[in-house]
Amino acid sequence: MFGFLKLSAIVMVLLFPLFFWIGIEQGNAPPEKILPHPKTAEQFTHRGRLYEKNENYEKALADFTQVVVLTPNEEYGYIRQGLMLEALDRPREALLKYQTARAIAQSQGNHNEIQHADYFIQKMNTKRR
Repeated sequence: MFGFLKLSAIVMVLLFPLFFWIGIEQGNAPPEKILPHPKTAEQFTHRGRLYEKNENYEKALADFTQVVVLTPNEEYGYIRQGLMLEALDRPREALLKYQTARAIAQSQGNHNEIQHADYFIQKMNTKRR
C-alpha cells in the first residue's frame, strides 16, 4: 500500500506541471488558435461561444452569422446573433433575429423553442418601454 501511495505521489509531482501548463495554454489561447478554420455549424458555434466568453462580441457575431448560413432553418444561430447584437447595443437588429428564430420554431412546431424566442422578444419589448 505504501509503495502505491509513494508511486502515485511521484507521478503527480512529475505530471502536475505538465497538466497545469497545458491548462494555462488552452485557457489563454485566443479562440482563433483553438479553432483556426471552423467548417461546421458546431465548430462555429463553439468558437463563437469562446469569443462571447472573452467579450469579443463582434467576432462572436461573425461566427454566429456563419452558423445561420450553414443552418438557416434552425433557430439557435439567430438567438445567438440576437444576444451578440444586444451586447453590441443594437437592440432593433437583435429583436429581428429573435423574431426570425420564433418564426422558424413556429413553422417547425417546436414549442420549446417558441417559448425560448418569446422570452427574448418579451425582454426586448420590456426594455423599450
